[in-house]
Amino acid sequence: KVQTKVKEAYDKEKRGLTSSGRVNYALPAVLEGEQDISESRAPNTAVTNFYKQAKDARIAQVNEVAERGEAFNQGDHVELVPGLLPEAPDPRTRARLGRAMSEAIAGTQDSPSVYRRKLQRLNAGSPPNPETLVQTIEQIKVQLEQEFKSANADGNMTDEQKKRLEDALTARRLSAYIGQAKSLTFFCDTSAIVNGSAAGETTTVTREGYSIIPATNWSPSQITESVAFTWLWDYWIVSDILDAAALANSNAASGAMSVPEAPVKRIDRIRVSGLDLNQGEAADAAGGGRAIRGGAADPVAEATASITGREPAQPGSPYDLRTVEVVAVVSSKDLPKFIDAIGKVNFMTVLDLDMESVDVWEELQEGYYYGEDHVVRVSMTIETVWLRSWVAPLMPNPVKEALGVPVTQALGDPEG
Repeated sequence: KVQTKVKEAYDKEKRGLTSSGRVNYALPAVLEGEQDISESRAPNTAVTNFYKQAKDARIAQVNEVAERGEAFNQGDHVELVPGLLPEAPDPRTRARLGRAMSEAIAGTQDSPSVYRRKLQRLNAGSPPNPETLVQTIEQIKVQLEQEFKSANADGNMTDEQKKRLEDALTARRLSAYIGQAKSLTFFCDTSAIVNGSAAGETTTVTREGYSIIPATNWSPSQITESVAFTWLWDYWIVSDILDAAALANSNAASGAMSVPEAPVKRIDRIRVSGLDLNQGEAADAAGGGRAIRGGAADPVAEATASITGREPAQPGSPYDLRTVEVVAVVSSKDLPKFIDAIGKVNFMTVLDLDMESVDVWEELQEGYYYGEDHVVRVSMTIETVWLRSWVAPLMPNPVKEALGVPVTQALGDPEG
């Protein structure tokens, strides 16, 4: 027994001396597929310096990737009305800047909305104006009828001349459609984006759970910072989708393509998932305003992961997710170019895609000329990712509360 106890004491002392004489060096993995590096050895100044320098280099690498990711995510997205978000300094400023925000989103008689200006910059538009085209066709018809009748002794048109007249008018109409298509990068107007009613709304979310893009201006007294932020965020999302269509319809050699040759022929519809902030009490406390209602009752509680593995509205998450439904007419052979462009514009992933056939002759009657390509109508669900590192500083507190973002002290509220 004495011998055993002596040996145990010796082994314990040896382990202590050995342990105290060694250092654990570790270098965590940074890239996917890498392995952590670790070793335990006697202290060594050269080894210590190596691990320190390597760790500092990896931290710098991670920070650089994070900064580049944030810059990519933010792109050219900026505030439309500086000074309103995250909180206006006083009610009078809120009303003044709220009016400016509403006019930017819905437009005025003198100033088009940001959506209309975006479409103009991307050279997207509509078929020829039907009323204008009808007037033009009617003028041509009258002119040709007079020419044909004056060429005949009886002053009437022959059956052959009637057929020539009909063919000429059809050719003129088709020429107008083709000419308009060749002048545009893709077909899209604000009706594909704006889903608000001309009478106005009392909510920012539809019953179906989509964000409402207002068609008319709201009263300044009804515009809270949360409403303004929702409008701004919606605009960023829609803007990215339109940019993706424009990117798909361009090539390095010739730049922007026209509709007949382009992959994306037409954007029919864009709908962004709504934010249900349930912030009525917050709006009242802030001096009135409409609460953002209409989506899921509790976005945090009902959050589920998509096929990407990302979960929306999680407390402590570095990002937030918004989904967007897009309906478009595209060239079937070039559909992959549109999908690729979506991922190149921002952190966006196509979660679901359905296709249906297009009656090109029926749509041609409405003025939409798509060229010789075989086209399909696609309905896509797209997940968009927004990094909180740059978005959260613009979020009003009710938005942060709904999304699980830590809430900061309100301006002018020493109690928090």
